Amino acid sequence: MTYDARQIANWFVTRVKQDNKVLSVMSLLKLTYIAHGWRLEMTNGPLFQNKIQAWKYGPVIPDVYNSFRSQGVNVQNPVSLVASDISNEDSAFLEQIYNIYGLMSAFQLSDLTHEVGGPWDIATKLGGSYADIPNELIKSHYEMKRMRSKQAAHV
Repeated sequence: MTYDARQIANWFVTRVKQDNKVLSVMSLLKLTYIAHGWRLEMTNGPLFQNKIQAWKYGPVIPDVYNSFRSQGVNVQNPVSLVASDISNEDSAFLEQIYNIYGLMSAFQLSDLTHEVGGPWDIATKLGGSYADIPNELIKSHYEMKRMRSKQAAHV
């Protein structure tokens, strides 16, 4: 099932509140993007259909950015959407992403999404600022991350 990226962002905002924490807009964008990347790698399908672009400071989902930026640097509340609920399976997946990446700082998450040879880097070099980052590029990057992880486990 695919969602609106703002639903996924809302999930992270709600989840962080359970831990009495807040997310910066930057962290929210990175977590939403990373979840999408791993979903592409794991299921060969997107988590959401919203456009992802290579902005100056990394991959950005404009719909998420534009919906949450009015809250300031730190996101306090989910945005209002008319959308179906996130499935239990997808919620469990997002919980895994949160457990791995949710405690990282915005700058640590940014470093992960700015890797040389990664989707943001390639899209920026090919199309400049605001270039679209295609799912195929994101998927192949996360497949490479999985392969490297498996190789490192066997060493």
